[in-house]
Amino acid sequence: MLQTVEDASPKKKGVIHYAFIICLGGFLTQAIVLSCQRLPSVTLEPIRETLGVGYAEVGLITSIFMIFYAGLSIVWGMLGDRIGTRRALTLSCGLASIGTILFGLFAKLGLIVAIVTWSIAGIGCAGLLMAILPKIVSRWFAPDRRGFGMSLITPGANFSAIILGIVAPIVVTSMGWEGAYLIFGAAFAAITIFVAVFFREGPEDMGLRPFGAPEGTQSAPSPNVVKEEIAEARLSAGEALRRVLKMPISYRFGLFYIIYQVGYMAATQYYVASIQSAGFDLGAASLAITWGGILTIICELILGSLSDRLERKNIIAVVVALSGIFGFGYFLYLTNVAEPSLMICYVFVALISATTGVITVIMTASGEYYEEDVRATGTGFIGTVNLIGRYAGPWVAGMVIDATGVVGNSFAIVGVFMVIAAIVAFTFPKTREEKAGKKAV
Repeated sequence: MLQTVEDASPKKKGVIHYAFIICLGGFLTQAIVLSCQRLPSVTLEPIRETLGVGYAEVGLITSIFMIFYAGLSIVWGMLGDRIGTRRALTLSCGLASIGTILFGLFAKLGLIVAIVTWSIAGIGCAGLLMAILPKIVSRWFAPDRRGFGMSLITPGANFSAIILGIVAPIVVTSMGWEGAYLIFGAAFAAITIFVAVFFREGPEDMGLRPFGAPEGTQSAPSPNVVKEEIAEARLSAGEALRRVLKMPISYRFGLFYIIYQVGYMAATQYYVASIQSAGFDLGAASLAITWGGILTIICELILGSLSDRLERKNIIAVVVALSGIFGFGYFLYLTNVAEPSLMICYVFVALISATTGVITVIMTASGEYYEEDVRATGTGFIGTVNLIGRYAGPWVAGMVIDATGVVGNSFAIVGVFMVIAAIVAFTFPKTREEKAGKKAV
């Protein structure tokens, strides 16, 4: 809780606020998440050859990883509210590191071993995205700077995608796929140590105000007072979950995120395939992801700061609607042009990718609908129900492609579901009214 007391600590001009150290740690955790999602796709073929299995079987490794990754968000959210975000995040990073190293050491022993070890990484990654980060940002940044804070964290995923596409193939070629997992696992371990050493539960632990809080009006009380208040007010995991389940916003935001994920997955799963279906090779098609990743990082930074000045739900709705419009445009282009241009395909993929930078605002807004003591549980619930959309997206788009034989039809799915998601987003309560003291419903 922000207090109306004066800050007795002396000002230190030119000293970086500790919130930016927290953002660096958050940025690195996003690198773990994205690396764990993309590394198997880079190493799929050599892994399949080593295990001597088919594509359907090797696909189980990432499918079961995703079940744990998306399905356990609520568990990590409840844990974050119960034991604190610092401990939960450290444990989450540690499990991701352990699972990656174990996969590098033992996955070659068989498919079951590969599935089990990679599932450990999935369990860890479940705590690194939607469950805990919104609560961390809400503690370290004043309400009108939270979008900015989140925009410094989420680009870690796209940054790692750019690096992964360059580094991973080199490491796999020189050290084998096992060596690649060991190296990345060691990097994740280093990030775990950073989080354990440098993370703090909140600015009050260091006698600071949240970044952007006005001097003398939102000053943090002493650490001891805050810890005592938290200890007295802390709810059990069951109580926190019951409160979250009684809030209509949990279902409204959850519905939005399910629909959004159907469109998002229908796009991301078929970016490369759509360009290949237009007659271009894998190398040329894959380059679209790199350009899209760069543009997404830029948009995350812009949209995060913009949402601190404008109503967040409106930004979400408008940008998601644009994603739907670009999806429809790409669908119409691919299905009506005999010989599509590679450059125009790049433009469409880049534009759709750029709109996914709205995840910065989605994560920020989701946390603001919940009070401090149930915030991680609430965002964890939203992060868990999106599992439905994550699996429905590729499945629905795949059925449409199989039925029509046209990969470009996947982007009609993108258009439909993104427009619906935008309409749902417009129905959210205004977060700026919440800051004025009104309670979310």
